[in-house]
Amino acid sequence: MKLAVIADTHLPDCADSAQEASLRWALSAAAAAGADLVALAGDLTAAGEDGAAARLFDALSTSALPGVITPGNADLRTPATAADLRQRLSEPAGAAAGGIHVLGLDSADGAIGSAERARFQERLRQAGAAPVAVVTHWPPTEWPEDDRDWLTGVLRDTGVEVIIVGHKHLDAEREIAGITVHLVRGLDPDKAKAAPPALSLFTREEGTWHRQDVAFPHADPRTWPAERRQEWLGLLGLSAMDRTLADTARAADLAVPCLELRADAAALADPAALRQALQHWRAAGGRCLSMHLTNLRWDAAAEAVTGLPAWREGVRLAIDLGVDQVTVHPPRGALGDLHPEGRPRDRCLQACAEALPPLIDAGVTVGVENLHLARGEADDARRTFGCLPDECLGWIEALRQRLGSTGLQIGMHLDIGHARNNGPLASRWTLGRWYASVGDQVVGYHLHQVTAAGNHQPIDNPFGPFLSLASFFWAWQAGQLRPAPMFLEIRPDAAADSLKALRAYLTDGDDPRQETTKPCRTDA
Repeated sequence: MKLAVIADTHLPDCADSAQEASLRWALSAAAAAGADLVALAGDLTAAGEDGAAARLFDALSTSALPGVITPGNADLRTPATAADLRQRLSEPAGAAAGGIHVLGLDSADGAIGSAERARFQERLRQAGAAPVAVVTHWPPTEWPEDDRDWLTGVLRDTGVEVIIVGHKHLDAEREIAGITVHLVRGLDPDKAKAAPPALSLFTREEGTWHRQDVAFPHADPRTWPAERRQEWLGLLGLSAMDRTLADTARAADLAVPCLELRADAAALADPAALRQALQHWRAAGGRCLSMHLTNLRWDAAAEAVTGLPAWREGVRLAIDLGVDQVTVHPPRGALGDLHPEGRPRDRCLQACAEALPPLIDAGVTVGVENLHLARGEADDARRTFGCLPDECLGWIEALRQRLGSTGLQIGMHLDIGHARNNGPLASRWTLGRWYASVGDQVVGYHLHQVTAAGNHQPIDNPFGPFLSLASFFWAWQAGQLRPAPMFLEIRPDAAADSLKALRAYLTDGDDPRQETTKPCRTDA
């Protein structure tokens, strides 16, 4: 008997997401692999929204495989839909093929309620002495002690051979009640850790279970044609952060095609030395020079735009150095102050209209970079403006109209770390949803990892641990994201290593489609 396990798809409430592409591929791949059953191990939607649930069930309707389904914690994030969706994601809770039973167990709360305990025990009783695989969302090793004790007692003298779970977005093995718990990294291209998202196949042959993880091939650039990989690498560059001269020299040494300077740091560099460093970089193959301007702010107390003199100086320096594009943030201010009909927004637009024309006249591309919520920042009218796609796109369109600019001379500069590290907004606005929303308006990217230390951390692995590039790769290859300069905006001393790691992965990595099957322990 072959069981296909799909976990942690996190479908957002939008069309054409990387998450939906991954799910639909997995359903097709399960059938092609000859699976007898499919088990869905929770977190199937990003936040339990009606639109996401509709997309989930539409995708599932395309599969003829019988299955088992159980909810996850993400499916319960929208209070208005939680109870109904939980019920819909709880049936069927059991299925059998080839004399093997697969039973679902609802652990979406991280604990097991009394009603679910009773239902599960009845399903176990009905399975009798037959071999059983249990599929649940939350690893039982992380349940409260009372629930762990309950499960240990229930599993004694049953036919349960394996427990398969999601939730952690990684591949691992743990143990409870003498039974191995198999964690699967799941199918979310934003979150699967250490490797591309994958469909997990568990096959029982002659009393032994074997596991095979089949990676979503469209989320791995090692499957791309060589010319496509070279195109991607030909747009991968560095941000100089605050070490202008040293990082420009490093960019030349590494033959980096795209380089971003920061206006405030570049203004402190010796002008002659900077020009010489840029000349050396261009001679080494540098093609796209960008400058990150400082911030404009709306000071609500003073009812004034601040930061304009530094902005003007940055514009002057950008033109003087011959940049190809600049990056600007939306004005720093509260969402409630900068709504489209407000006077503060008009004042900020007027400030931009006074400062940006020299760049527009010089043919320089202007990219508006998305911001993110600070740690602990609530999602209300006081929160930071510019943290969601519609806010950024609305500001871009307002700038175009005010400056009389057409096309993509003013566009989106997408910082994927900011989008992923976006407080309570990130659950609904996944990276896949960002790409689907703004992809055709992008003129540049910031890439960096996010850790407990904050943003702008090194990328040691394209796939996690917190931010995975899998959905970025899928959207790029699918044509959803415009090819545009990418800048590794990473703290000093780590950017070059991240560049080398990505170059090595795309040029030296083995083709991942050579899948292997391995026996998996069924007891600890």
